[in-house]
This record gives sequence, C-alpha cells and structure tokens, in this order.
Amino acid sequence: MKLIKFATSAALLLAAANASTATASVIYSQGTFDPAQWSFSQVTSTGSITATEALSLDNGNPGNNWLHTWSIPIGGGETRYRVSNINSTFTYDPLVNGALSSLSFSYDVLGVVASNIASFGLYVPTLRQNSKTFFLKNASAVPVSQWSSFGVTREGASDWVDPNNQASSLRPDFSALGNIMEFGYIMTVGSSCPAAACLAASFSSRLDNFSVTATTVTTVPEPSTYALIAVGLGALVMLQRRRRTA
Repeated sequence: MKLIKFATSAALLLAAANASTATASVIYSQGTFDPAQWSFSQVTSTGSITATEALSLDNGNPGNNWLHTWSIPIGGGETRYRVSNINSTFTYDPLVNGALSSLSFSYDVLGVVASNIASFGLYVPTLRQNSKTFFLKNASAVPVSQWSSFGVTREGASDWVDPNNQASSLRPDFSALGNIMEFGYIMTVGSSCPAAACLAASFSSRLDNFSVTATTVTTVPEPSTYALIAVGLGALVMLQRRRRTA
C-alpha cells in the first residue's frame, strides 16, 4: 500500500514537472479614433490653467488624432493639470480571459511648446478598475516637435499607482478574480514660471495610433503528462479497491 501511495505521488509530481506554459494575448488598437468610445475626465488641477481635448482630422500619423490644447493666463504661475482619456471598448475581464501577466502600451506623440513659457507634457499609460484610475509609474512619453513612437511592457500590478497619491499601497487586481479593466492614457501638463513673470501662453500636443496588448500565461500539460496523470489515478483506484476488500 505504501508503494502504491509513493507511485501515485511520484506520478502526480512528474505530471506537474512536465507541464509547460502557454501565453495568449488580447490586443486593443485604434489609429482612427471614435470619440464616442473615449471619455475624458480631470484627474487633478493646480494653478490657473484651462484645457481642451478634441479630435483633429489633420496632421495625424496618418489620419485623425487626439489634439490637446492648454492655455495659461498672464501671471498664471506654477501649474499642473492631469486629464485621463479612457476607451470604454478596451475592456479586459480576468474572469473570462484569465489572470494578467503583462500589459504592453504603444502610441505616437507630437508636441509644440510656446516659446514664452517653461512647460512640460507627459503621456502616461493608464488603466481603470472599480472606478479607480491608475497610471504606470516611470513610464511616460514626452511629446517633441516631430512625431515619435513610445512603447512599454510591464509585468504584474506593482508598477501601477494612484496618480494623485503614488505612495498609496492600493494597486489594481491582475488576478483571475479581478474586476473588468479599461485602458487609456493620462496627459499631464504644467509650467514652472514665477507668477509675476508668467506671460500668457499655450501648449498643444497630439496622440495617435494607441494600442494595448494584455497577455496571460497559463499552465498547459504536455502529452506525456496526461499518461502520468492516468497512472496516478489508476493507482488511486487500485488503492481504494484494496481497502474495500480488506
């Protein structure tokens, strides 16, 4: 009986050892944007700054693209403004598709900065889960005066943080039990001139060819594994029969 138990355990252990992994990906992509599928919302605002978001039909890379325009009045001082843009059709359901292993983002950006202001702009990969917005820390695209491509891949949920409180321990749930996720980006813009010296200025930037790839990793038994499992199950059946006749 001990020998049967040992053989059963050994067979199951070998089965686990012979299992391999397989990856599957879900890809979300838009080069020609549909405004009805995107939702803008202010994340945070500091100082005197106004912002508009619109779909531009020209100067894309190619085709239409998102155009963001930011205006700062005279004496606006130091400013910071964040707005998120989430696509309602880019939804990933871990209960259906499985636990997330990694997320990859790519997009093209273009920016033009007014000459009379010291300013900055950043596009950051973003996801929303349970009505909570997270962005990817240490991963941002800075728009420059010609179209440039940005791409990043990160594994796990540890790099996703609250944009307003990066010290928070709250993270999205990438497990198979996690709720539905939506994807997009956060645009951050700001200026750093002293209030008394600030002239009226504006900053504009564009985003095009937005893409997200959600990847899962699953364990898949190799063909020989099924035979080992059968051996283990057969041994268990024999063990049960002996107990009944004993």
